[in-house]
Amino acid sequence: SYTRQLLDAGPARCAKKFGEEAVETVIAAVHQDDAALKAEAADLLYHLLVLLESRNLRLADVLAILDGR
Repeated sequence: SYTRQLLDAGPARCAKKFGEEAVETVIAAVHQDDAALKAEAADLLYHLLVLLESRNLRLADVLAILDGR
């Protein structure tokens, strides 16, 4: 699967892909409609989850940090 390919490539590849998706999300936020922004935001969140998994980090731990802010 695509997820397995990313994870097998390691954290650096996962981080690179996350960065690409972040740029696409920014572009959609500024220049495209709501549907495009929602689609890019979904891609961004997916790649964040893959990046966290590649580093053996849990989303719950990230959310706990947000909860403490």
